[in-house]
Amino acid sequence: MKIKKDFKNELLNRREVEVVVSADKTPSFADMAKKLAEHFKAHEDNIMMEKVGGKFGRSTFLVKASIYDNKELKEAAFKRLTKQKKVAAAPAA
Repeated sequence: MKIKKDFKNELLNRREVEVVVSADKTPSFADMAKKLAEHFKAHEDNIMMEKVGGKFGRSTFLVKASIYDNKELKEAAFKRLTKQKKVAAAPAA
């Protein structure tokens, strides 16, 4: 595992990391979250995986993730990033 970027974002209370990983097949988000938690000594629930990407024919993968200070900050960011479904108003009787 080679660290490409390690940036502490004070505004969003998170650590933004990019690492390059060598593997035979594309690693899953769960596997990479475990490896990042061990490497950066963080809790697995505080890690939000953004991308695990590779290029055809290569055995290296670029992993982008954000490590939050606590679980509540991660959940707040998730709500902000995902689109909330609008509830249709009930017809007037």
